[in-house]
Amino acid sequence: MAVSDDLGPDAFDVTSAHAAEVDALLSALGASSADGLSSAEAASRRERYGPNRLPSPPRDPAWKRLLRQLADPLVLTLLVAAVIATVVAVQEGSGSWLTRYADPVAILLIVILNAVLGFYQEARAEAALEALQKMAAPLARVRRAGRVLELDASELVPGDLLLLEAGDAVPADARLVQSMDVATEESALTGESVPVGKDAAAVLDLRTPLAERTTMVFTGTTVVRGKGRAVVTATGTHSELGRIGEMMAGIGAQKTPLEERLESFGRIILWICLGLSAALLLWGYARPFVLGGQPRPISLLLLEAVALAVAAIPEGLPAITTITLALGMQRMARHGAIVRRLPAVETLGAATIICSDKTGTLTQNQMTVRQAFIVGHHYDVTGEGYQPEGALVPRDGGSLQAPALHHLAEVAALCNNAEIVEEDGVHRVIGDPTEGALLVFASKEGHPPASVRAESELLAELPFDSDRQRMTVIVRDHRGRPVAHTKGSVDVLLERCVRFEGDEGVVPLDDDVREGILAAAEAMSAKALRVLAFCRHEEVERDGDPETIERELTFLGLVGMMDPPRPEAKAAVKTCIAAGIRPVMITGDHKLTARAIAQEIGMWVEGDEAITGQELAELDDAALDEAIMRLRVFARTTPDQKLRIVRAFKHRGHVVAMTGDGVNDAPALRESNIGIAMGKAGTDVARQAADLVLSDDNFATIVEAVREGRAIYRNIQKFIFFLLSANAGLAIAVFGVAFVEHWPPLTPLMLLWINLVTNGAPALALGVDPPSDQLMVEPPRDPSQGLLGRRDYLGVLFVGAVMGAAAIYLYAAAHTGLDQARALAFTMLAFSPLLHAFSCRSPDVSIFSMRPGVSKPLLVAVTASAAIHLVAVLVPPLQPVFRTFPVSLEEWGLILSLSLLVVPAVEIAKAIDRARGPSKADV
Repeated sequence: MAVSDDLGPDAFDVTSAHAAEVDALLSALGASSADGLSSAEAASRRERYGPNRLPSPPRDPAWKRLLRQLADPLVLTLLVAAVIATVVAVQEGSGSWLTRYADPVAILLIVILNAVLGFYQEARAEAALEALQKMAAPLARVRRAGRVLELDASELVPGDLLLLEAGDAVPADARLVQSMDVATEESALTGESVPVGKDAAAVLDLRTPLAERTTMVFTGTTVVRGKGRAVVTATGTHSELGRIGEMMAGIGAQKTPLEERLESFGRIILWICLGLSAALLLWGYARPFVLGGQPRPISLLLLEAVALAVAAIPEGLPAITTITLALGMQRMARHGAIVRRLPAVETLGAATIICSDKTGTLTQNQMTVRQAFIVGHHYDVTGEGYQPEGALVPRDGGSLQAPALHHLAEVAALCNNAEIVEEDGVHRVIGDPTEGALLVFASKEGHPPASVRAESELLAELPFDSDRQRMTVIVRDHRGRPVAHTKGSVDVLLERCVRFEGDEGVVPLDDDVREGILAAAEAMSAKALRVLAFCRHEEVERDGDPETIERELTFLGLVGMMDPPRPEAKAAVKTCIAAGIRPVMITGDHKLTARAIAQEIGMWVEGDEAITGQELAELDDAALDEAIMRLRVFARTTPDQKLRIVRAFKHRGHVVAMTGDGVNDAPALRESNIGIAMGKAGTDVARQAADLVLSDDNFATIVEAVREGRAIYRNIQKFIFFLLSANAGLAIAVFGVAFVEHWPPLTPLMLLWINLVTNGAPALALGVDPPSDQLMVEPPRDPSQGLLGRRDYLGVLFVGAVMGAAAIYLYAAAHTGLDQARALAFTMLAFSPLLHAFSCRSPDVSIFSMRPGVSKPLLVAVTASAAIHLVAVLVPPLQPVFRTFPVSLEEWGLILSLSLLVVPAVEIAKAIDRARGPSKADV
């Protein structure tokens, strides 16, 4: 934790350590830049402030997670129904145990099945904080009591003196007190795509953004070059990494739109069921007083109410939804999208905003030289990343054999401390990514770094630092001459040049040429390229004064480099825009660079604006809400600002997807409706915080995920309409039968059999119906839109009325006994939904016009369900359980005729709808 004010009279808030003078900070921390803390003081502070680690995330025990599955209102209603059915079975007291208790046992089995399915499909593990812990460096080198020790990072305390060098993982937030060419890789924390140079002597403002605090090093980052000493200012939860962990812990899990809609839908169904059951129970009790006759036993009235509740509740909906989402999850995994939370499969299809990180998501996170310049000639450089494939392409007839170009490539290879290594066919950089890009450039120009270095002997090096803004190496060339090779800032090096190498050889540098060089550098910078100048100086003294060595240089040329867009990003962005989704870039990089990438991939359109984190901090929530839909690029943003941006979009009613790969993205990933992390380049923190992980790090995979998400939502609508239609038929039949004395009601077991066994397979088949070709040219659905529209609910009532009326007709026309009529109604109510399922594939297209005309999965499901139901009807040992009887051919003809009645009825309704046209009220 951060050191409090009572360390000493001069103590102050160490969150301002980046702007403090070193001596003042050391005094406030009670630390020494020479000897570090004493062992006793370190032990005292560790006792006081605790270990340098993040707290483990709380995890509910398995029994609590299982009980959570039973907290659903529909499930609780079924449990109450099971209790009532058990009481009725006990009161009956006659008949076999299997016959008496079949109803409550069946209800309980369904409840248990749904709970177990939900328990094992709960895909989101609360492990983000555990991943944050893994990022902490396991060991740290510190100076205590004048001795250098190697300690476990958890032993560090505020005031410890860290010793850092290239390759070290930074174990705590610390203020540099000494630095020698220090640079750290911070892309995972800040989004900065290139290493950040550090300088202990830099003077910074208190408001300096995190990404520009060059006097600080941060937990979870890596030193890529140089050496330094730093005093620890914050550990554990008070580090920048710890603050991100606390933000994530405070956000909690976000419900997806599908979860919210299903909850709302479940509440509506629950109240309808309870209302109808209560009405039926009251009618049964009041009927003798209204119509006369003998009062009916309370047990029978309760059984009828339970039957109605079971008929109206779509018991199969949770399980079928879960299985449909799981199947969608498997299909998405084949495309490279790994789903960590089932409802997220559908949520991406509802996205209206995609907030994308730049580094490593839209770009390759591999610095690449894109342009080169020698006086009089420009070259484009092909190829991406650290792969050696590519070449220089002259833009204006320049020669690829120009001496200045060769010498430029030599400097790029020699004035360089990076290495390119190949592992499993993939090339990666060890060291500074900028220097790695220069090595690849030298190879493309025809000067492989290994060959160039083999022909030269390194004599001396003048390292880069933020003050000098240049680096020089002195080598003995193949002719034995000491030659200085220099790279650095254009402004700094150009004023030290007196000659340039061009088509005419080495000639004096005049003002016109100087202006041309500056113009070329400005043109590269305007394209968001990072520009470096390259020079050389022959016949220097190896031990000479640096100022002399780096004077009177010969200018060779410029290179412009950037972290290039992914090749597939442009097409993916175009598809997102066509689908009505607004892509937005949120990055820790510079505004100019971010805007250039947005323009290159087609994300930027006329009227768009870019904003920096510093400018964003000056906007209050109202101003941000007013401007949010004009802002396309957010640059130099901090983790809490990314969180604020996501919340601003959500406040405007948008469904927000957030992509990212760094620690700095994790809180916004958690806050968004759906978080999408990179699987290869992403950090464990981002992956654990996300709902969806792209295993191939391919932005284009998001397009397939959107398509799949939209298809799944459509299919969920199809099977919900199918299940509700069938349930409405059952409810109307149960309700109608209850109004006629002596008509035996359908039993809860019959109703559960129809709901789950015969209707379950067709509902699943509708859940995997092939997607429409028009899905990705339609706008996202309205986030406020319910699962079903008004027209759908009217359709449910219409289909339910047809099925229910057919069942009541079988009771009314009974001439072989009322129990036999109930058995016929049971079979008719099982077969009618099977035929209706084919109509549910489209809300408006005729069953005879659908393409493909027959869905093979649906055909197989309907055939299997019909066969299973016939077992319950025809197998003699099961007939007492289901209260069925042998059926004659004449009765089979009547059952099939009434079952088929729903098909022409729905076709007529669709034809009327098509003729009427769409209505706003439909949704």
